[in-house]
Amino acid sequence: MVRRFMMTVSSLLMLICASASVAAEKTDIFIECVLDRATVYEREPVPVVVTLFTTDPNIEYAEVKSEVGLSKGEFASVQKVEPAGSSYRREIGGREYFCFPLKAFMFTMDRKGSYELSGGEYAVGVSYPVIVNDPFWGKIRTSETKELDVPVRRTSFKVKALPAPPADMHFSGSVGDFSIETVVPRGDIFLNEEATAIIILKGTGMIADLTMPEYRDAFKNGLKLKSVSESRGAAYDRGRMVSELQLECTFIPTSETDAEIGVVMFDYFDPATGKYRRAESEPVKVKVKSTVSRRESIDV
Repeated sequence: MVRRFMMTVSSLLMLICASASVAAEKTDIFIECVLDRATVYEREPVPVVVTLFTTDPNIEYAEVKSEVGLSKGEFASVQKVEPAGSSYRREIGGREYFCFPLKAFMFTMDRKGSYELSGGEYAVGVSYPVIVNDPFWGKIRTSETKELDVPVRRTSFKVKALPAPPADMHFSGSVGDFSIETVVPRGDIFLNEEATAIIILKGTGMIADLTMPEYRDAFKNGLKLKSVSESRGAAYDRGRMVSELQLECTFIPTSETDAEIGVVMFDYFDPATGKYRRAESEPVKVKVKSTVSRRESIDV
């Protein structure tokens, strides 16, 4: 009796494995690095989403066995992005695929040439439905998880060199699309006393390290620039790298009537148009009060 039961269980397991193997053969599954464009510029931030494509949505897990990298050369910079994104559906070759983002990162390259993302591999668990003849309950529906080793497909891309900037531009080394503005916080500003203005440079793309807008000439009309401090930040937002640079400028008004923060400029390369552009802030008139008014308000 025990021997007959063991044979039944053995046959049952063989049936489950056979059913799962047949289902696995019918499933189309692959992993690919999804890029917005196949050709980019030097220093341009490139978002990459390592994505699992499958005709069977019953994915139990996807564990990295080896990371994606460059087949040659090195990234100028690379930054992990979290979360990688939400799942979606896509039609490929007349078949519907379920797409699961596994990992996202953003990189830049500082040399032109042809490159290839390769080398990654994932262990993917797929749950397949099977029907088995249970010795006690008869035919029942169950499932089995089959693990597949899925390599990441090779993805090629090209990096173009930046064109030579115009002679009248002071190229910052930044690639993207930026805007700039000057903000003077609310409050009274008095003659010959310290005040603060904030220059905000922001946009999509990467602001090159150690670069700043052309701000010094903006503090010459009835103002004296005393000191400048900076803060920088970058974040991934809706498939783009968003960067911001703030300059906190401490200045002293030297005139009650002619105090003005002039135009602040920033030259950069726009990969969307393939041209160099200049961001300019609007001049800001500074209302300066006499120190006499301060003393009068205190006396009252």
